This record gives sequence, C-alpha cells and structure tokens, in this order.
Amino acid sequence: MHKIVLFGGTTEGRLLTEFLSQNKVPSIVCVATEYGEKVLEYEPPVIVQPKRLKPGPMRKLFEDEQTEFVFDATHPYATEISKHIKEACDEMGIEYIRVLRESIEIEGAVKVSSMDELIDYLNQTEGLIFSSMGAKEAEALTDVKNFQERVYLRMLPSPEGMGHCLDLGYPMKNLCGMQGPFSKEFNMAQFKEVGADILVTKESGNVGGFLEKTDAAKECGMEVVVLSRLVKEEGISVEEAKDTIRSKCL
Repeated sequence: MHKIVLFGGTTEGRLLTEFLSQNKVPSIVCVATEYGEKVLEYEPPVIVQPKRLKPGPMRKLFEDEQTEFVFDATHPYATEISKHIKEACDEMGIEYIRVLRESIEIEGAVKVSSMDELIDYLNQTEGLIFSSMGAKEAEALTDVKNFQERVYLRMLPSPEGMGHCLDLGYPMKNLCGMQGPFSKEFNMAQFKEVGADILVTKESGNVGGFLEKTDAAKECGMEVVVLSRLVKEEGISVEEAKDTIRSKCL
C-alpha cells in the first residue's frame, strides 16, 4: 500500500517526486498526461499514474491504497482539480497538504484577473503577442482579433497540445513546443526572433522561471501582461513539504 499520494504536473511536483524516489518512500504520483510522466525521474517504490482522475476514481485510489497523506502540488491555476482533491480528503479523513509556489509582484506589469479581462485588454493593443500560458489557454486567445497573425504560443512539446492548437487555427510557425524553465538570455533571444511586443503570462512564481521571463520581456522593451491567480490559497513550500515527508515517513 502507498500511504502518500502526490498530485503533480508542475516543477514542485517533479522536485517532490525526485525526493520521494531518492528516499525510497512508497508513494503514488498522479499526473494528467503521459508527457507529464516522461519528464519525471523516479524508481520503485514510487509509482506514477499518468491519467486525469475524476472524483470517483480518485476516492477509489485513496481507499484502495489506504492513503494517509495527500500532497497537492498541482498548478496554481488548476483550481478545479485542487477543489476535488481537497473535498475527497475532507470526506475520507485524509490529511491534505497544499504545496504552493511563491507569488511575485512585477513592477510596471499590467495585471488582469480573468481571461475575459485579458482578451478585452489585448484587443485594445497592437503588435505581436507572445503567450507563455501553454496550450490550455490557446482556445480563449482565439478571441484576440487577428489571432492567427498576432498570437504566438509557447507550450509543452506534447502532440496533444500542439494538435489542439493547430485544430484551433494557429499556424505552425506560431507554435513553440518546448520544456522550460528557460534562462533570461534564452527568453530574450526568442522574443527578439519572434519580434514580440507583448508578453502574456500567468502569475506562476519563480520556480517556473517567471522572473527570467518577465525580466527578459522588459529588457526587450515589451509590455508585460500578467493573469493573476484566481484564488488566494494557503499552503507550504517544496522545502516545507520535504520536511513534512521526513517527519511522517522517514
């Protein structure tokens, strides 16, 4: 049985998976896709489950594994899955531990609080838009006027994500499939190559290379537009999560 279940798919999830594997802690790591599994470094007794879990199968997993602790290291914007995880833990008497990344304020950035507000703002601007928000927000960005000419997307290099964006009508030349985080110098080179005028990003914290991205954009003379986190959460850092695992399992 595996008394720890970790929900990952983020840099935090990757770091905790490596920690669990290095310390041989029996645990199950849940990620949404097969690509999410491929970027992880692990070995038994850690098991990775690459599929999205709906509430019913999630509860069955917890019950079958006699789960005692759940670490939720999903993305700050994945509010729906976090809600389901916490509800299942509360109902089943399992300790729920939210792993958060630090929030960072960017001076001079335009902050918007929803995708609708973001689209409205972008439709009042001119120039090329470089979105680092991944394939998940690609559909919403099709509401930007002339999106096929104006919007460039950077996303994980998964066939599903790339195919989704092509189906939405994005030209192949506007799609950048690659695994981050990236250095400031790399970001600057990519922004200059595209000729981007506006960076659109989520308030993801510096674990995901947030400052390297926004600093590069400002140095290139670009406008920075940040989608704020939808929900203010309480939780612990990756290092605090490691300390928790040490105290409970090692």
